[in-house]
Amino acid sequence: MNRRKFVIVSTVLMFAVAGVVAGLTLYTNFIVKASIGDLPAAVRYFPADSQAIIGINVRAFVNSPFYAKIEAKHGQEVGSNLAEFVEKTGVDPRRDLDYMVAGGQALARGKGKGAVIAVGRFNQQAITAFINSKTVPIRVDYSNATVYMIPEQSGTELEKGIAFLSGSEMALGDLESLKAILDVRAGKEGVGSNQNLAPLLEELDPTAMFWFAGDAASIMSKSPIDTPIGEKIGAIQNIFGTLNLTDAVSGQITATARDEESAAKLGDVVKGLVALGQLASDQSAELAELMKGISVVQDKTRIQLSLNFSSELLERLEHLKSQTRKVI
Repeated sequence: MNRRKFVIVSTVLMFAVAGVVAGLTLYTNFIVKASIGDLPAAVRYFPADSQAIIGINVRAFVNSPFYAKIEAKHGQEVGSNLAEFVEKTGVDPRRDLDYMVAGGQALARGKGKGAVIAVGRFNQQAITAFINSKTVPIRVDYSNATVYMIPEQSGTELEKGIAFLSGSEMALGDLESLKAILDVRAGKEGVGSNQNLAPLLEELDPTAMFWFAGDAASIMSKSPIDTPIGEKIGAIQNIFGTLNLTDAVSGQITATARDEESAAKLGDVVKGLVALGQLASDQSAELAELMKGISVVQDKTRIQLSLNFSSELLERLEHLKSQTRKVI
């Protein structure tokens, strides 16, 4: 897809990409019991057959010391990329985006479908005008809302679209997923009735910067891994976790296996990988510090991987990586 034609999607996803680049969006410091109602209301808009839900507290991320370092290093580049969008819509994601929630399903052959709901302050008229200035969207009226589908460069496909749910919420995704969200908002049962995901969402800390919950068994059934390690990973029934990036990177990911024997085998795999890292850490003080912040614990059918280390360590590891490349 032409980036300029769908700049809104890339803009809203900017913060998610930042988390992925950090490589840490699957971990957290601690888990606190909470009801789904303590999470953003947008969580409830996803359909009952969702297999995974991911949340990003953008406001907490942007206000964190971690993001301040990113801004200092890449702020000019980010600002330049957003300049036209901000000028024409008056919306700056760094200022006006509060929360993002994504949800979806895995399909056969490694494909999937889903949507992202952005929560913040949006000027619908200005954003719509901006879209119209870049392309000719196809309007789809559905359930008291208008979905603007964005044609691909070829003009033969309409893969992604945007729908304004309210003055403070807009959804982006494929048409089927957007319709499913609108159906839930109109009264159809949502993810709160999902017997696999709902209990996981209840265990999440609603104040966390990043969090996720997934029905791993359903997802893996669509993309099985035919290897010895894949067999052990395939024993995971569900998985959830949270992450906070401040002066420290602290996290925990919890996976539930089908039985205690499977959990033990899975735990051995993870512990083995950590042990390999510890052996390599003899050659690097930075890697040794990282390994000290990682622990693995089995509690019956659950495996918990925790980490806690200074965010400054990431900079030192990046510097070490750069020096290694120069030597090679």
